[in-house]
Formats: sequence, structure tokens, C-alpha cells
Amino acid sequence: MRSRAFCVFTFDGYGLPVAERLQQEGHDVLVGQVENQEDVLSPLEASVERESEEVRQRRLSLYDGILDKQPAHKVIEKLRRRKKPTEIFLFFDLNHLYRIADQVRDLGFPGNFPTLEDYNLEIDREAAKRFVAERYPMVRVAQNHRFKRVAQARRFLKDTDDVWVLKGLEEDARTVVPDVDDPTLAAGQVLEALESSPESYESAGFLLELRIARALELTPQKLYWHGEPLAAFLCIENKPLGAGNVGPMTDCAMDLGFPLDLDAKIVQMAFPPAIDDMARSRSGLFVWDASLLFDPRTGRATFGEFCANRVGYNSFYTELALAGSAGEYFSRVSAGRSPYYEAVAASCRLFNLHAGAGTGIEWKTGLDDAIWLRDARRSSGRIETAGYKDDLAVLTGGGKSVGEAVRRLYRAVDGFSFEGAYYRPKSDFLSRDYPDAILNRLDFGLQRGLYKIGFGIGA
Repeated sequence: MRSRAFCVFTFDGYGLPVAERLQQEGHDVLVGQVENQEDVLSPLEASVERESEEVRQRRLSLYDGILDKQPAHKVIEKLRRRKKPTEIFLFFDLNHLYRIADQVRDLGFPGNFPTLEDYNLEIDREAAKRFVAERYPMVRVAQNHRFKRVAQARRFLKDTDDVWVLKGLEEDARTVVPDVDDPTLAAGQVLEALESSPESYESAGFLLELRIARALELTPQKLYWHGEPLAAFLCIENKPLGAGNVGPMTDCAMDLGFPLDLDAKIVQMAFPPAIDDMARSRSGLFVWDASLLFDPRTGRATFGEFCANRVGYNSFYTELALAGSAGEYFSRVSAGRSPYYEAVAASCRLFNLHAGAGTGIEWKTGLDDAIWLRDARRSSGRIETAGYKDDLAVLTGGGKSVGEAVRRLYRAVDGFSFEGAYYRPKSDFLSRDYPDAILNRLDFGLQRGLYKIGFGIGA
């Protein structure tokens, strides 16, 4: 594959491991880092608490000494002077970068270009549910109630006989899915979260959504290039921090990903004609997904949430493992082809629960392709934590079977050295001991005819 030029924009560093990988593969990479939080907040987030100067400096220190980063506004100036825009691919790692995308979307560059509408569909959960109710004939919307104040929710929960899920409308507000069936105990878990961090929920409001008992979550994604469908992908995530899906929710603690046929039933459910119409109005790479919560008894699907026109959390690193390399992913996409090469891939997130800066990170030689550092910088000749978040790294593995992919993934985990790193173990990835284990959800989709797979389960 010949080298090409890329420009990666980021606010909180999600795209920095991608930029580093592209650079390691021999491509020219320009990185634009958004310096100010106000530049990634939508009008709906006017009351969101601003990051402290200490947090800001830690965020800006991500990948210091590893990548040549420049302020986003200076990178935009360079792009505007570029005489041959078709020679550089622009990658916006998350959809809150819509203001940056607006400044360059009409300059002739290939890439992905999120909009304010995309971002709002992700953070405004009520708007997302209306969108689904109007356009998704095969997917239901769960009953939900919106609140501005914790006191209002407290009164509501006092008189309910149901179990409710807490979803904050502010981007970083924690989702709480009660792990008990008793309504009183479940309400207590929700109230504990609300009362321990009222500012993060009251800043933009929050929802209480009726919990679907023993729901099985599957998240399909569809890729388009200049409005034409390229490929589809299924992500099966374990979101809670602890093995067995216990403990607080994370963005993603581990996942399994694999390509889907474009005519698969779950693709038809998650991407009705309205999404194809939306894609046709966009240039470049357009990515859409929909979290679907299936009732294991009836097979009915209820809408969970969108990652509206942006790549996923762990799942994008999993996709790049499916593609074989970051450069191959973008090369195939921009050629109008499916980017997926491997049959199946897996990822595991490593957490630094001490959330401190300056702790060394090491790994054995030969594992670079499997490691995507999230909280890292180079100082005094070594790689260490920046201390921005507890999200240390994502490790990946791909192969022709689930067993092979997971084996390669945990070979990398075993070769990764960080004192105090926490992660969900290999035995948990391959477990069937709890109903919503990854392999049980994989089987559920197969048994319900939602998709077919082109790989085996074992070694």
C-alpha cells in the first residue's frame, strides 16, 4: 500500500492512537488538537461544567513526545492553503468536532464530516427517540421521562413499581443500569448516582428510561462512501467494568466485532430507508449505528442510543484490527470498498483506576499492532501516563475464529506491563455463565436469524 497523507482532529485524544498507527505505517500525519472545551460543546450544553485548567493541561499533554500535535485552528489554516486537497484524508475522531468540520467540509478534502445535527442526535436522547419513533418501523422506543432536577426524580421514583435506567444528557454523565430487580433497591442505585454528582446530571437534564428485563444489546453499524453503502459491522460490547457484567458502566470494557451482510435482518432493522437517504446527502465517509436492546423472550428490539456519524469507542480499534491496518481501512473506504479483511476481531480495555500521571507503560516487542494507547505521553525517553482519564489503553486481536481473535488479544494483554492495570479477563470474554455474555448474545442473534457469520467460535 502506498503512503498517503492524513489529518486527524481530536479534542480528548480518541484519534491519537489512530494517528500514531498511521505514522508507524509510513504515512504523513498532521494532528490538530482542539484546545478549548467551548469549541466542542453544542448549544444544548451551555450549562455543562467546564474543565479545570489542570484537567485541560493533562488533556493537552496526551501524546506529547509521541506525535507532533498542533492547535486545530493552525492546522485549518494549513489546510486552506493546500493546493491539492484530494491528497489528504481528514479524520474527525468524534462528532463533537462539527465546528472544525464546518470550516473545511467544502474545501474538497476526502474524509468524514460530522454535523451539529449528528452530535445533537447523540446527546439529546429525547430527540433521538423521536427520530426512531418516526423512521424506524422495526424498532420500538422505551417509555422514558425527562427531568431537570434531582428532587423531581426522587419524587417520581418514590411512587414507581418499575425499574428505571438513568441516562444523563450531558456527554460525560454516567449511565446507571440497576443490577437488581427490586424497584426500591433499583431506585436507590439511581438516586445514589444522582445525589453524588447532581451537577453532571442537572447541567443538561437527564432521563429515566424503563429498563427492559434481561435485555440483550447488539449494535450494528453501517458505512457509506459518498452516499453509497460500503459495509456493515456488528459490535457486541460488555460495558460494565467488572467480569460477569457487574459494576459501574464504562463506554466499553471489551467487545467482539465482525462484518455483516448488507442484507442481514439486523441491518434492515437498524438502517431503514431514512438512514440511506441521509447518507446520500453527505459526502465522504458517513458512519451510522444504533444500539438495539432485544427482549430474549420475544425477540423484539427497543432502541438504546446512537453514535451518530462517528466511529465507536473500543469498536473502532476493533474495526481497524479487522482491516489489518489503519492505512488499509482508509484506503479501502476511499476506494469505495469494504475495509474489513479479518473474519472477526476482539478488544479489551485496560483501566488505570488510580488515574495518576507519570506511571511507566511498557510492552513486549512484536505487540505494537495490538496496542492502542489512550492515556499516554513520552517523557525522559519513556512512555508514561498523562493522568487525564482512567482509560489507559485498548488492546485488539483478529483472526478466523473467536478463539483465535481472543487468543491473540490476550497474548497482547499478557505482554503489556502497567502496575495496577485493571481489565476483564479472557475467561470472562469466553464465558457463557451469565445471560448477556458476549457469546450468548452472539448465539441469540444467530438463532433469531438476525445475521450469519463467516467464522467459527473455537480455536
